[in-house]
Amino acid sequence: MKNRMLIAVYNNILDTAVHGLLDKMDICGFTELEEVKGKGCKTGFHLGTSVYPDLNNMLLVIEDSEKLGLLSTELKKMKEEFPEEGLKIFTVPVEEI
Repeated sequence: MKNRMLIAVYNNILDTAVHGLLDKMDICGFTELEEVKGKGCKTGFHLGTSVYPDLNNMLLVIEDSEKLGLLSTELKKMKEEFPEEGLKIFTVPVEEI
């Protein structure tokens, strides 16, 4: 199977839940970028300022397509459970590791 990369950008309040999901799925390799700033069309600004105090984290995971599909499904469930927090999921093909 070909490898793909899942990119998840989510409100940092979901960090514990996201890490719990990674542990549950036995995904031990990932990169996380903390305090990512941005603006969501529905969730507004996440800038880490006194006016817009929220911040995001970004998760990068490279796995085979099947495992990433399962991770994506679980993250979508989390998105439905916490609709106000903001969670975006993207997958892209990986040319080389």
